[in-house]
Amino acid sequence: MTYQENFPEKQQQFAAPPTIAEEEIEVDESIAIQTFGLKKYFGRGYNLVKAVDGINLEVKAGEIHGFLGPNGAGKTTTMLMLAGTLRPTAGKGFIFGKPIGTPAANKLLGVAIANPQFWKTMSAYKYLVYMGQLAGLRKSLAKERAKEFMHILEMTKHGHRLPVAFSTGMKAKLAVAQALMAHPKIAILDESTAGLDPESRFKLVNTIKELAQILNVSIFVSGHILTEIEKLVSRVTIIVKGKIGLTTTIREMRKEFSTGQFALECTNPQQVMQDLFNLGVTSQIFMDHNDVIIFQSEFIDYVYAQLPEILRRNGSSLMRFAPLEVTLEEVFINVISKRYGADFLFEEERLFEERLSRKARRGLKKWR
Repeated sequence: MTYQENFPEKQQQFAAPPTIAEEEIEVDESIAIQTFGLKKYFGRGYNLVKAVDGINLEVKAGEIHGFLGPNGAGKTTTMLMLAGTLRPTAGKGFIFGKPIGTPAANKLLGVAIANPQFWKTMSAYKYLVYMGQLAGLRKSLAKERAKEFMHILEMTKHGHRLPVAFSTGMKAKLAVAQALMAHPKIAILDESTAGLDPESRFKLVNTIKELAQILNVSIFVSGHILTEIEKLVSRVTIIVKGKIGLTTTIREMRKEFSTGQFALECTNPQQVMQDLFNLGVTSQIFMDHNDVIIFQSEFIDYVYAQLPEILRRNGSSLMRFAPLEVTLEEVFINVISKRYGADFLFEEERLFEERLSRKARRGLKKWR
């Protein structure tokens, strides 16, 4: 009896993934990125790894689109396939209607992949000029744009230095400049704020946002610092274990995942909180570590009507009263926990501890 007869379900699991029928694909040249059942598998048999497992992705022209996921979710693999440096196992992808990996698609792209590598003998300024020429710019125009981007990213005084000696943050900024040198229609930025201090990260996020508007370029960006990504993007996709978990706009996200809580900031918060509680229409009322009153109510119009009198009675001044907005980080954790369980977030730590434990056992056995 053959292996396939013994284990038919394994034969199906390890078989080559099915291709997408041409009639199922509707390519739109006005959309920056489209993927249809895009897959990338590594290894075979029991070592098969489904890094990207049939994702359907859409990035609209002119938008800044965030691409988020835990480590090993498939973010960089997806970006490498879109950039044409990694061939998909199955599925199709398009950049403004041009198949990914083709010269026509690559001409429209600017790419800054995580952990960029640079020549050891070429200065930062010469590197930008050279990369601009490779992208089809005249040498004079490449020099002009290199100076322009180094000024925008506050790197002018470092232009003569070798990038290999730069800090991680400086390398990331140089990679962003390189990606935008040819004024592409879309830029793919993978972990472009990694390694930057908070102030530099804030400046780079604002610079990317401004350049996207000035150059009319679409941005597809990944990152782990979700507070910064939230300020930068208009739409976001969350990928987990190679599959899309959520695609939404920031506005829709806040509406869909809203907790229904309100934040009230005022003077004399203790007395005000007690009076709000005495109304009998609030639930889960408490004060956070910043002395902001947090509460829920199904009768918020009644609370609005009573609040002026409560503040007057307690001699309080109102500083802020608004719905408590959900953060991108909270949604990220919510999506992963609901789909894969809360323990998934700690899977890496568990695997690391297991590896340490195995090493310790091997060491103990050797010592004995």
